[in-house]
Amino acid sequence: MTTVSPATSADGFHATQTAQRADELVRALFEAVNADDSDDTDAVLSRSLLSYEVHGMRTRTGLKRYFSGLHQSFSDLRFEVHENIGALVDNDLVAVRTIITGTHSGDYAGVPATGASIQTSASHVFRVKDDKLAEHWLIVDTYRILVALGAIPGVANAFQQILGVAESPGGLFPERLGTRFDAPVKRHVASEESRSAVCRLYDGVFTTGNVEDVDAVAEGYIQNSGWTPDGRDVFAKALAISRGAMPDGLALQTHVIAEGNRISSRSVWDGTVTGNGRAADFTAHDFFRIDEDGRIAEHWETVDWVRLYQSFGMLPDDVRDL
Repeated sequence: MTTVSPATSADGFHATQTAQRADELVRALFEAVNADDSDDTDAVLSRSLLSYEVHGMRTRTGLKRYFSGLHQSFSDLRFEVHENIGALVDNDLVAVRTIITGTHSGDYAGVPATGASIQTSASHVFRVKDDKLAEHWLIVDTYRILVALGAIPGVANAFQQILGVAESPGGLFPERLGTRFDAPVKRHVASEESRSAVCRLYDGVFTTGNVEDVDAVAEGYIQNSGWTPDGRDVFAKALAISRGAMPDGLALQTHVIAEGNRISSRSVWDGTVTGNGRAADFTAHDFFRIDEDGRIAEHWETVDWVRLYQSFGMLPDDVRDL
């Protein structure tokens, strides 16, 4: 029998009050960030917070200054929870993807105000302790910001040429919101089933580089982040080509958070790009929807594209981002 899901993850999706509270904490943080309200931010962040991202570790004060700095660079700055994915809670961990929008009204990474509108994503993992957010792992797609400001050339098409897929216009991958969180489902998918599907994906084509090792992915697979077109076969081919460019490379999962038919996987890519001898040294955060057959039906992601393109020699090493 077809059932209807909650409108968002905050509307009765979570099985426990603890998970519901974790969802509320994350939403409260981004409300405070959007208002640039230091007191409200302090109310949800632990005093001993550790926040990790590509530029190193930040304390609570450091993270607050980072967000305030973005407000100085972009008027109308907003971090909106990507509601088609929701906030996923697994024990003391929470995963959420946010969509960032704003207008470039002040210096960003050495680029004076241009008035350009920006839209990108940031994906987060939080650890909850004592009713506060105590740890934070962050990936921001700064590539989309820098291209919008004219600070770097759009090189996404060159990467798509390597992968042998159709090129997207303008040097950027198109972003889609994806299937609504409250879309009807034919049956409930348990968290362990979601874990099993993603485990098969990472143990399969992600590790072997063989296109036939993609049985975990549904034939009608939806790729919302645009670096490949939709469809299982083209996704498998692109992954195999990417793996072939760094045969010693691996996508190593650092955080896996599953709740029902949604699952988040944060990973680091480690290896060597054989064409130039450079390190494959970047991070990615993937979100998947699992269908009623237990296969990966849909995918959202945030990738540190700046470091990925630098690994492949498509961007210079001195590109600045924040």
